[in-house]
Amino acid sequence: MDPSRARGPAGTRGSRHDRSGSIRSHVGGDVRPWPRAGPARTLGPGRRGDHRMERIIVGVDGSECSADALRWAHREARIRDATVTALLAWNFLDQHHVDDETTFDPHYGEAEAQQALDVLVQRALGDDADDVHREVVCDLPATALLGASKDADLLVVGARGLGSFRGLVLGSVSQRCLEHAACPVMVVHGTPSDGDQGRVVVGVDGSEPSALALEWALEEARLRGATLEVVHSWDVPYAAEFTFVGDAYDAAQGSATDLVDRMLVAAGLAPADVIRTVVQGSPVVVLTDAAAGADLVVVGSRGRGGFAGLLLGSVSHQVSRHAERPVVVVPDPSRAAG
Repeated sequence: MDPSRARGPAGTRGSRHDRSGSIRSHVGGDVRPWPRAGPARTLGPGRRGDHRMERIIVGVDGSECSADALRWAHREARIRDATVTALLAWNFLDQHHVDDETTFDPHYGEAEAQQALDVLVQRALGDDADDVHREVVCDLPATALLGASKDADLLVVGARGLGSFRGLVLGSVSQRCLEHAACPVMVVHGTPSDGDQGRVVVGVDGSEPSALALEWALEEARLRGATLEVVHSWDVPYAAEFTFVGDAYDAAQGSATDLVDRMLVAAGLAPADVIRTVVQGSPVVVLTDAAAGADLVVVGSRGRGGFAGLLLGSVSHQVSRHAERPVVVVPDPSRAAG
């Protein structure tokens, strides 16, 4: 066995995760970084594929998270040459006021909601506010956003809104959108900056949703002129992890790498075109680690680990909760058909 490949499993006892994005593991010997294929090419702007984007919907509710979501949506609209619509949901018990008052107004209506939305867009975007269409809907936030997203190509939401508890990482509105939207959903963590690293991360596992996520991420990387990092993790049963070494480990690592390569070929790519990260370990840990410092991370809505009764696979759910960068969840095609 080639000693350079005799590396222990990441995500098990003694594993360590380097902040640079390299995943290191330690099982009693030297700590070695997992190799990545590279350097990858920067994917220059190219012809649009099947993921053309014309309309982006973004939820606005007066929270700082929704302001960040609006800034990200505005930036994405420029990258994609799309229109962006800021949507504010209101009702008589959920009123938004220009002066941020919380006093109940028995005469509150659409005109007041529209005025509040205009102020919120101006606060978030300043001189770019005129680029954004505005829409107010008298309904519950999740219901309004899901209804508007039926004719959208991307739905953008903040990780938390005004109604979320501070201890929650993912608010109820963003979670419902992830579970039920028929279009891709971007969950925004943090404010966009001019210091993007020019790297888009996508998780793949051989499933159809992850193949769609790869196509979406490829288009995004091309339009941004960014490198594309394709991440795949594999694991073994806990009972076998301390004996899964040598030829068995090499065979599993090789099989996982072949899976990624087949997906790249199907997407019209070669391994040399991307950063290819194939790692033994938890897919959530591996993806969130790779997402550190990336422009955004893209996942499919249901991988092979999801139960048939769930609309959102556990991996995409956990990544959207814990990644520090924006996460785009590309839905299973069956959801749109349903």
